[in-house]
Amino acid sequence: MKRFWKITLFLFLFSVTLGGAMLEAAPQRLRSVWANGIRYLDLSDAVAAYGGSISGGSTQSVATVGKRRLVFYPDKRYAMFDGMRVNLCSPLLARGGRVYLGQLDHANVLVPFLGSGKRYRHPVTKIVLDPGHGGRDQGTAGSRLLEKAVTLNLSNRVAKILRAYGYKVELTRTRDTALSLDERSAYANRTGADLFISIHANASSDRTVRGIETFCMTPEGAASSNSGKPDSRRYPGNANNEQNFLLAYNVQRALLGRTGAEDSGVKFARFAVLRGVNCPGVLIEVGFLSNRSDEANLGSAAYLDKLARGIASGILNYHRSLSK
Repeated sequence: MKRFWKITLFLFLFSVTLGGAMLEAAPQRLRSVWANGIRYLDLSDAVAAYGGSISGGSTQSVATVGKRRLVFYPDKRYAMFDGMRVNLCSPLLARGGRVYLGQLDHANVLVPFLGSGKRYRHPVTKIVLDPGHGGRDQGTAGSRLLEKAVTLNLSNRVAKILRAYGYKVELTRTRDTALSLDERSAYANRTGADLFISIHANASSDRTVRGIETFCMTPEGAASSNSGKPDSRRYPGNANNEQNFLLAYNVQRALLGRTGAEDSGVKFARFAVLRGVNCPGVLIEVGFLSNRSDEANLGSAAYLDKLARGIASGILNYHRSLSK
C-alpha cells in the first residue's frame, strides 16, 4: 500500500510539473489589427503577458510592470521607458477604445525590454570600439574641435576602462587614419568581436539642439527613426535586433546617468557600420559640436571621462543583464 501511494504521489507531482511547463511554454495569444500594411498587437494584452497592467486616457497609455513604467502616446513614434525616450518603428495606433503596438516594436523593443536577458545570452569577451572618421575625413567640426579627434580621444578612454574590467578591447583605428565604413564593420567581424561600439559627435543646423542619442540597427520591414520609408531588406546586423536594442538602451541610460546630458533617445538607423556587423552593435552620438555648450563639454577632459565611464557602464550593465 505504501508503495502504491508513493507511485501515485510521484505521478501526481509529475503531471502538475508537466502541466505547468506546458502552460508556461504555451504562446500568449494577443489580439491584433492591421493598419497601413502594418500588423498591430493589443498593448494591454502584450503588457499582461508580463504581469503588467495599462492605465491612462486619450493622451497617453501607462504600462506598469513591476517597478517599470512605460508611457506610450497614441499616434506618436516614441515612448518613455522608465523616464528615457525610446523611438518606435511605427506610431502607436488607437482604435475602438483600445491601443495597439506595432508587431515590430513588440518583438524588437517591448519583449527584450521586459523579458529575461537569459534569452539573449552570448559571450562578451572581445569588444571593438570604432572612433568615427579619421585622416582626411574629419567628420563634423565645431568652433574649436574636430569630430575625428574627439572620437579617438574618447575611444582610448573607454578602452582603458574596459580593459581594467578584463575585456579584450581593440580599436578600428588607433591613429589619425582614414577607414571606409565597410572596413570598420569588416574589422569587427574579422577579429571576432562580441560587441561593436561606434563613437561619433553630432551636428545640427539648429545650434540650440544638444544632447546624446544612441542608435541601433533598424529592424527589417521598419522605417528608421529619421525616415518615414520602411525597408524590408535584411542585413547581417539584423541578426541581433533584440540584442542591439538592449545594448543601445543600457548605453544611453548609463550615459545620461553619468553626464546629466539632454536625452535625445534610443533611435533606429541603417548606418553602414551597423548594417554589416555580425555581433550586437550601436552607434553613439555623444553630443553636438554645433552647440556651444556641448562643444565646451566635449573639449573638457573631465567630461570625456564621464562619457567614457558612461559607455563602459552601459556595456557592463548590458553584459550583466544577459544573466538575469
